[in-house]
Amino acid sequence: MPLTQKITLQDVGRRLGLSTTTVSLALRDHPRISKATKEKIHKMIAEMNYEPDQVARALVMGRSNLIGVIVPNSSDPYYAEVFKGIEDGARASNFHILLSNGSYELEPYEQRARELMSLRVGGIIMAPPFTQERPKLPGFWRQLRDRHFPIVLINRQLKPPIFHQVAAAYSHGMKAVVETLAALGHHRVAYVSGEVPLLPIRQRLADFRRYARRHGFDDDAKLIVAGPLTPAGGYEACRQLWSTVERKPTAIVIFSDTVAVGVLRFLHDEGVHIPGDISLISLDGTAASEFTHPSLTTVTTPMYDIGRKGFELLLSSMEKKEQEPQSVILPVQLVPRESVGVARKERPV
Repeated sequence: MPLTQKITLQDVGRRLGLSTTTVSLALRDHPRISKATKEKIHKMIAEMNYEPDQVARALVMGRSNLIGVIVPNSSDPYYAEVFKGIEDGARASNFHILLSNGSYELEPYEQRARELMSLRVGGIIMAPPFTQERPKLPGFWRQLRDRHFPIVLINRQLKPPIFHQVAAAYSHGMKAVVETLAALGHHRVAYVSGEVPLLPIRQRLADFRRYARRHGFDDDAKLIVAGPLTPAGGYEACRQLWSTVERKPTAIVIFSDTVAVGVLRFLHDEGVHIPGDISLISLDGTAASEFTHPSLTTVTTPMYDIGRKGFELLLSSMEKKEQEPQSVILPVQLVPRESVGVARKERPV
């Protein structure tokens, strides 16, 4: 048959003089079908290059070998690496992935989830736009929880967990960042955050403030700025910082490597020397951080492992092995590079 023509169970049955029902039962290893008939059917489907219709199978079984993944931005280096971990785990277990870009609002995000569920996915790995550690769940999310539909959250730390969740020890990472800067004599430290009130953005800022107070950093509201989580967002946020703060910081902590690329460019355009005039330190540890000029000191997050572990938890949930919400927090590591040095004496830059 031409490769463009879909081979069906009816085609296999006609070749062998068997009913479609017999062929279908044989493929499901039903005891009603003899071993000899099963062997004959399996030999024929191999010869004809038959591939199961996954949609039809899902309708019969009530679940497919598809899983859904919803991330805020699949082009973000962080989520691209997480997705690679999910995909490798899925392929190893003969699952396929439907990827969807989410939203920073719950209602559109809910619609993405409903669309995936209508395709009979076995479960969904997602990073929903929750803003609180103890979110007040709208009806749809309560239904997911109460029905025990397999859900795994990535890069979200709810306390206590409502669904299975996998994240990294971001708070420990921020603690290491602040301690490193304090040990190098930095006290006037700025922070570039994200402008969307997502939970990880709020948690990371809260951690910075807590550890900054503990180490006696300057308490100046103008030292904290925010922008979109893009290089352009980092550039504009740093421009805002530079134009509003008379006493320039000796160091800047940046929400993510992606944003840090924009901060680096702004400071380069202003002729600011790094780390001589100012130190930069970011979080996430994407591949780009090693190849910026200068290279970025950063807190590396096990993004791939978050994805791989997320799939493992989802698989356990689909197989009914994990009913109570599990919270897996993976370690992070501060990687020192060229962008951090001893604090300069405070003077206008």
